[in-house]
Amino acid sequence: MDRRATLAACLLTAALLAGCGNERRETPLGATLSGETVEVDFPRVGMTVELPREVQTAPAQAPQVFRSPLGQAVVTAYAYEREEQLPRNGAELEAALERLQDAAAARAPSYRMRSARTLEVGGARAVELVGDQAISGGRLRIRSLHVYDEGAEYVFELLAPPRQFEDIAEVLFEAIEGSLEVTGEIRAGAG
Repeated sequence: MDRRATLAACLLTAALLAGCGNERRETPLGATLSGETVEVDFPRVGMTVELPREVQTAPAQAPQVFRSPLGQAVVTAYAYEREEQLPRNGAELEAALERLQDAAAARAPSYRMRSARTLEVGGARAVELVGDQAISGGRLRIRSLHVYDEGAEYVFELLAPPRQFEDIAEVLFEAIEGSLEVTGEIRAGAG
């Protein structure tokens, strides 16, 4: 994920956690999702996925596909065109995972890795990072799933306070990992 996208996600999350002025809106969602999913198609980025029905997927400016607040949590998806060689085998996938771990640590000194793994999602190679980071004086848990398909990287990211994280993450990523279909074809100006 590029620095601008990461900074934007962090700023949005900080704003959600801090509230605006005297107005603080809590959604009725709280820390749980219903488990009901809807299929969402993003043809401009070559992606179809089932998401919890509470996740709003209004189009966003590329490389972001959508951003959805869920109470104090935020779910974001990105689609990046990649010219560099993407992981073709287990060794290259492990190397990609190490690069992401190093980039996360370099980008935010407060970031603390909790877990990292390689996996397959929708027939494509993928890596996943889970870590904690201090943002605007609060702790957030972050889970990012990076799925590699020919010429593209798809990223799903959840930022949530630790007390809400597990319930949201379990439902969200189970839906994504069980349904994601990608083509690797991202059209110019896609969002």
